[in-house]
Amino acid sequence: MPGCWDRREINELAFISSFAFDLEGNERIVTAEIIRPAAVAGGGEGGGGGGSAAALPQRTAIIGSEQGDTLYAAGRKLALRLPRRAYVAHTTAVLLGEDLARQGLKEVLDFLDRQQEFRRSTFILVTRGQAREILTRAQGGLETTLGREIAGLNKWVKVSGYGFIPSIHDVLLDLSTGAAATAIPVLELSPQPFPPVIGGPTSRGAPSNQSNKQGTTRTPEPEMVRTVRLNGAGLFQHDKLVGWLDERQTRGFAWVRNKVRRAILELQCPEDKKGISVEITEAKSETKFQIYNGQLQSLIKLEVEGNLLEQQCSHDFTTEKALKTLEGQIAAAITEEINSAITQVKKAGTDVFDFGGALYRKEPNLWKQVKPRWDEEFKKLPITIQVEAKLRRTGLSGRPWQPKAD
Repeated sequence: MPGCWDRREINELAFISSFAFDLEGNERIVTAEIIRPAAVAGGGEGGGGGGSAAALPQRTAIIGSEQGDTLYAAGRKLALRLPRRAYVAHTTAVLLGEDLARQGLKEVLDFLDRQQEFRRSTFILVTRGQAREILTRAQGGLETTLGREIAGLNKWVKVSGYGFIPSIHDVLLDLSTGAAATAIPVLELSPQPFPPVIGGPTSRGAPSNQSNKQGTTRTPEPEMVRTVRLNGAGLFQHDKLVGWLDERQTRGFAWVRNKVRRAILELQCPEDKKGISVEITEAKSETKFQIYNGQLQSLIKLEVEGNLLEQQCSHDFTTEKALKTLEGQIAAAITEEINSAITQVKKAGTDVFDFGGALYRKEPNLWKQVKPRWDEEFKKLPITIQVEAKLRRTGLSGRPWQPKAD
């Protein structure tokens, strides 16, 4: 009886993998990455054809862009240029341009959350400059669309500790509770030579006497593949972009917000300052509050565990004294990253660490008193950091290997 009155044939849909939203004057610009059906079905150009071995990898998507007074108007203009119905339920990521982010995320979040097809699980990122530049210029190579590349970054960036990619739901939650502040990672282009150049100069670095001789064969310059990477984060206060965190400050933020799954710390041997690599395998943070001499104070308590992965020196870290020294270095390095992030966040005046939310959960009555002036209270809030580090194991080796003496 119901029939299939609302059916949507897959061969009549244009699947949009990612969006870029920008502001130019009073106009909103919507740029979409639309998957090419023929390429997905195997009818497009393959990467292993008879072309040159050095052919640049290409995405299996087309780019469309339109502008309008509102995001929806720009999106509708874009849809009128497509021979298929635009379908956004499988959109992986949304990129926000810097100008639009500084004006505020309110209209973007309202647009995304109001539409029936958009999912709150869609990733959201910010760019320095225009977001459409990333969408139109990124080439990649391992994935067929930028959306799939961002989805892959989300899986593996957690093991570095330097990055995180929030969903629309995460940002809405942060801006609707506590101090109404959040941090959104920055996506940027990262040009790489293709094919890779390992040692030796390119034609740019060739000696002048070689490049000027008639008939001399010059080594062709490698073409650049514009891949993407995460680099820092944007700080948002009441939906407006107010500052930036660099890469290490972003990890300092992640330590406090329990967003670090694994991380690599680069330390030094105590005897000769050679390098050591320690992998953090577990990290758990807790924020506490106390009133001392009538002043509100905060305590960040962080417990981490890790393994020794690499050492360039001959120091023996199997002794208890050496382990304690290394654990102290781990705690000091993490404390420095957190302190740097706190300094930058206080300078921007945005409580992305959610101290306000922690205070509300601990002392709801006190939070009601300080909430109207929390932006100023946060800037002068004394924060103590306690990091307890434990080195669990040293891999398959105990004492470092030494070559046999003559």
